[in-house]
Amino acid sequence: MKKIFLLLFLILCAKFYSQDNIGKTNFNVSDRIAIRDVIDAYGFYWDSNNLDKFFSLFTDDAIGVIYNKGEKVFYKIKSEEQIRSSQERMSFFIKNDVQRRHMMSNTLMLELTEEFAHLLQYMTLLTTNQRTNTEFVTPILYKFKLKKINELWKIAYREINVDKPLDLELNTNKKYRKGMLLPKRGNDKVNKTRNDYKRGINQKKS
Repeated sequence: MKKIFLLLFLILCAKFYSQDNIGKTNFNVSDRIAIRDVIDAYGFYWDSNNLDKFFSLFTDDAIGVIYNKGEKVFYKIKSEEQIRSSQERMSFFIKNDVQRRHMMSNTLMLELTEEFAHLLQYMTLLTTNQRTNTEFVTPILYKFKLKKINELWKIAYREINVDKPLDLELNTNKKYRKGMLLPKRGNDKVNKTRNDYKRGINQKKS
């Protein structure tokens, strides 16, 4: 009987893990590994220009959050506007031979139940232009919330906190969307493309 009660206790602990349990072993190992897989895939899919796989990591109603002058901006990650914006952003990287690397590091699990996870994730963003110049862009703190749907963990909420502005701004407003494709710094070839792109936009407007 004591063994049964002990087993039930461990099961309940595994269901309701929180940051107060840091260092304890009473959590679901399979869920932790699966969640880690999702976070790692997030960086790999984006860096390898695989948007289909990238968006498959999110729930259909996933919410994104960025900061604009200190204010939170909410948006739907899988809306048509955001998918189009991501396609344009990725096309810019491919066209200009810009390779991003999302270097995931420290993870802090804040909450983990059978169907919900909340975690903080450190990441260092690197960029390489024309395979010759690698630059450190910024450290990023992600806030992720995931849901388990049909035994599959997916991202339901993503918040991006950058220590300094990105070289390619993140914007969700149509008014600024074209500007976010243009780098603020880089080598001559990238800057030439930046100016050509601007001219193309102005020609379309006129």
